[in-house]
Amino acid sequence: MKWNYFIFTLVVVFFRIDAIFPADVVDFFELPKIVGEKSYELKLKEIEIQKKKVDMDTRNIRYLPTLNFEHAPFFEKVPSDGFDRKGFQSSLNLNWNFQEQGNVFLTNLIMELEYERLLLEYRALFQKELFDQAFQYSETLKLLAFYDYDFSNDLDAEKQLQTIQKLYKQGIESYLVTQNSKVDFLFYRYNVIKSKLDQQKSQSRFRRKFLLRDVSLKDIPEREFNMLPLEETMAAYEKNLSSLNFDIVLSINQVKILEVEKQVRFNELWVPDFFVNIYNNNSRQTIYGINGSTSQPNYLYDFSRGDYSLYANNPDPFSSQGANFGFRIPLFNRWLSKNELDKSKIDVKLAKSQSEFLKENTALYLFELIQQHNNLVELYNISIESRKTAEENFSIMEKAYKTGSASVIELQTVDRRQRDVNRNAIQNRYDLIQLRLEIGLLLGDTMKFMR
Repeated sequence: MKWNYFIFTLVVVFFRIDAIFPADVVDFFELPKIVGEKSYELKLKEIEIQKKKVDMDTRNIRYLPTLNFEHAPFFEKVPSDGFDRKGFQSSLNLNWNFQEQGNVFLTNLIMELEYERLLLEYRALFQKELFDQAFQYSETLKLLAFYDYDFSNDLDAEKQLQTIQKLYKQGIESYLVTQNSKVDFLFYRYNVIKSKLDQQKSQSRFRRKFLLRDVSLKDIPEREFNMLPLEETMAAYEKNLSSLNFDIVLSINQVKILEVEKQVRFNELWVPDFFVNIYNNNSRQTIYGINGSTSQPNYLYDFSRGDYSLYANNPDPFSSQGANFGFRIPLFNRWLSKNELDKSKIDVKLAKSQSEFLKENTALYLFELIQQHNNLVELYNISIESRKTAEENFSIMEKAYKTGSASVIELQTVDRRQRDVNRNAIQNRYDLIQLRLEIGLLLGDTMKFMR
């Protein structure tokens, strides 16, 4: 009675824990949504885009001329003239440097291209994150299938070993057959433990990426994989790689940025530094400490001087307005500017060369992936057919063994072949899924060939 109560309590606790901490059920085709919501790298990129957006919103302010207003009090003691003065002065200066304004236009263009680049990097990062998780998802399912398969093999091998050991004790089977069965059993026991470890590692990577405590992965639905016509597929995508593949798109964006930076260096070298400055200066001061007599009402006795002094309460203000303009041409710095211009030309040339190489290399890689895909489709179809044939052969051999027309060694050989064929079919299916993901990533849409 106590044991029954204890077992019942364990069952209740198990279901209660499962209710409190349910596993997160994940569907393969919901991965784009999950990646967009949970990817930490994408959140960091979003913050970077937001910071750049602030610069974009205020970029037009950089076109305004420089306007400075100064207001400062002053005090001056002039012993030689016999008086002191104090007051304040203010000035308003408007300065417009035309070379800087031209460069502002170009640097704003660079800012826009950099903002565009961040948006492209976000989209590229999203596809890369989606590929990593879809690949890990399929890898985990493959390892789970291996685990189920190896676990089934382990049970069958254990039953087979027990049967042959009984036959050996009865003198029906030889010691060699018994040892072979034991080797098979240990081999499958090793595989099942290793498969369990591998799938745990793979699932752990998937969970940690999204900070999930536990996950339950839905299987990817079975589907027929058709070959991709090599020439037609290349013709459809090769010409559009510059707009589909994010690596190429980013390389083209980098060329544009470097070309504008080269123009900035050109302006610094050849465009004169022409400027216009408009100013308005005002000052007001109070003079005091001038010697005088008591006949004037503005004269007061100054105890520090021992006589009467004039305090000018309403002096005349001083103001001046004007403008100046001209241009500056740097002499010695021009050599440095020329050096920067030459380096910019080399940077543009190098970026263009890298972009062209990337286009050709990506097209060649796409060609190779399509070839690999078609070979894998052929292998997958063969493995499916082989699995059916192996199952039929094992069924026939099992009947023959039971009737005594086949030996246990022949049965073990057919059984081992059937297991290898089944494992190959699992491997080929998920290799094909992962290769389709890779082709999709190359063309800017990871799930393109999975829909």
